[in-house]
Amino acid sequence: MGLRSALTVLAEQWEEIRGRLPAAEFAQIAALVDEFTREGDQEVSEEIAEEIADLLRARLPHEHPFLVALTDRSERLAPDPERRAENLADWLRLSEPLRVRLGRQGSTAAEVERAIMARMRALPALREDELIANGEDPADPGLIRLTTADGTSSWPAFQFAEDGSLLRIVRWINKVLEAADDPLGAADWWLGDNGRLGDAPIRLLGRIPDGQLVAAARDEKPGV
Repeated sequence: MGLRSALTVLAEQWEEIRGRLPAAEFAQIAALVDEFTREGDQEVSEEIAEEIADLLRARLPHEHPFLVALTDRSERLAPDPERRAENLADWLRLSEPLRVRLGRQGSTAAEVERAIMARMRALPALREDELIANGEDPADPGLIRLTTADGTSSWPAFQFAEDGSLLRIVRWINKVLEAADDPLGAADWWLGDNGRLGDAPIRLLGRIPDGQLVAAARDEKPGV
């Protein structure tokens, strides 16, 4: 189901949908929306979103934009926002208009992205000249490259072995995570606690089979 699109429609047409429902029924929807915007667990949040969809499916005409959005099967609800930085920003972009409708404010996506970037920039990292001296290509799409607003780039050191060479498994997983397009999200995947693995992937390098790390990364990018 196109849960993301449908919830976006719900925020956009909040008052119109309110007008279609008895007060008690809309209060039930609002309570679930409030719960959804506060929830950070992937499975629980999906259950809440599906419950919202089920309730509105029974109350709205089949041609309503909310129900039309639900038919989009190309979408996938954003995973647990604590597991991945970019998805956290996406999650908040989805939740922000719903929070406004509930008269409640929270951290903005931009604020979250700035905080995450500050965390990443505080990590040990290599400069471009160090990267080149180690025989690595700064433009390699298998590398996580973090760039500040002034154009300064750095490459988090956890990607490299003690001799400065890029770890092959890290390069492979970075490509699965599409690090070239989403370096911040890829870096946060490595550093954040992973529910499937039971720990941050970076702490499990060399401790568990590489295949388990690859499978966990593919959970984030199921189409890759």
